[in-house]
Amino acid sequence: MRIALPVLAALAVTAALSRPAAAETILQERFGCHSQEVTDRLFKLVMAGDESGFGQLLQGSLASGECRSFKTGEEVRLESRTMSYGCLALKDTQDRCYWTPLSAVEKAN
Repeated sequence: MRIALPVLAALAVTAALSRPAAAETILQERFGCHSQEVTDRLFKLVMAGDESGFGQLLQGSLASGECRSFKTGEEVRLESRTMSYGCLALKDTQDRCYWTPLSAVEKAN
């Protein structure tokens, strides 16, 4: 029994890691950033009404490749998620994922 639990745990982790990322379609245009912190900072600027700060940070992040825009209808894969963010990558690429609000791929209730 002592050996069985670690073996079962290892099998569960292996099964979870080998599962393909979920295929999704972008429903709402959004931007996403490689760093969840940059995405969060951008949305906080929006919530604070700081359009200038938001615009400057977003333009710089888009130009550097840290962030990208997702267009409605694009096919993506959901590689990871938190309660409110998902890390999305274009479906048929090996690109790193970009953190964006899950509202980009989830229907509003």
